Amino acid sequence: MIAFVNIGFALLLGLSLFASYIPATNFPIFAIAGLYYPVLLIINLAFILFWIFVKRKYILISLVIILLGFTNLNNTFKLSAASKVSNIDSSTFKVLSYNVRQFQASDKFTRLIVQNDILNFLSEQKAEIICLQEFQSHNKHIYEPLKQIRDTINSGSYYYESYYNPRYNYLTGIVTFSKLEAVGKGKLKFEGSRTFGIYTDFVLGDDTIRVFNMHLASISLQPNDIDFVIKPEAKDNEQFKSKVGHIYNKLTEAFILRQKQVELLKEEILKCPYDIILAGDFNDTPSSYVYNEISNLLNDSFSDKGSGMGITYAGKIPLLRIDYIFGSNNFTTVNFKKHNILRSDHYPVSAIFKTKN
Repeated sequence: MIAFVNIGFALLLGLSLFASYIPATNFPIFAIAGLYYPVLLIINLAFILFWIFVKRKYILISLVIILLGFTNLNNTFKLSAASKVSNIDSSTFKVLSYNVRQFQASDKFTRLIVQNDILNFLSEQKAEIICLQEFQSHNKHIYEPLKQIRDTINSGSYYYESYYNPRYNYLTGIVTFSKLEAVGKGKLKFEGSRTFGIYTDFVLGDDTIRVFNMHLASISLQPNDIDFVIKPEAKDNEQFKSKVGHIYNKLTEAFILRQKQVELLKEEILKCPYDIILAGDFNDTPSSYVYNEISNLLNDSFSDKGSGMGITYAGKIPLLRIDYIFGSNNFTTVNFKKHNILRSDHYPVSAIFKTKN
């Protein structure tokens, strides 16, 4: 009986491997299975451990599938120790990415505390480039806080784009701060939809680099949706089917939209004349089609120098790495770090790069 259960979970793990290669527009079920890859991996590893002590030949049930998906495994989990910072000189620069969740808090006073804690953290990091997502300002002079933050973290420049047009006395969007000189900028969006990415060109030594700051489409699950995903309970079969269908539709819509967004992003990457840094909240895991498309073009700093699972989402849904920093081949990753500051539903990540030339 246990062997049949093991076969079932091994098949589900195998199903999740297709998520990296098959677009959600074709078969969304693979994309959804890919979202559960970390959980399915842990379950299958537990079966392997169990069979070691019970019946060793059954180890192959899970082991074969895990090895077939070695690329997914390598992108999800790193056995190496955390990288140490060394060889920092004029050819190195630090990039930090953080979804600050609009500095959300239970009240105005606590919001100020959260915002100050985040700003102090950013200031301490002394990163040359800082990419923030879900930046929100409540101020009738809506752009004034950006200037104040620029001065607080000792940034020479910033480029901000609202997700939508600024409304009333607040704005929410994506912002890139940098100590480097900015010489160009642009944004990524589709007609009739929100801005999902910005890019800024910076002078680095004798060269120019382009930094993309991305926030791809969220699934936008409500708290009751998340509770159902974690603990699927309902009054009756009809309500259960209704909730499953509702969440399936939301997941499918988000996967398809991110696929379209990454196709536009790929076009921008391929025509870019400069070396690239790409950072941000992708809302997709290393087992996804979106990640696979980008990692074929750029190097994931976590894969180069990360350790463990590198979980970056701090919300209720566990084991998600959805925040990334990628770099062109002309950059060597010196260090990668996930920072355990809990002031958002995301953890900030940073990477130190060294120019090869």
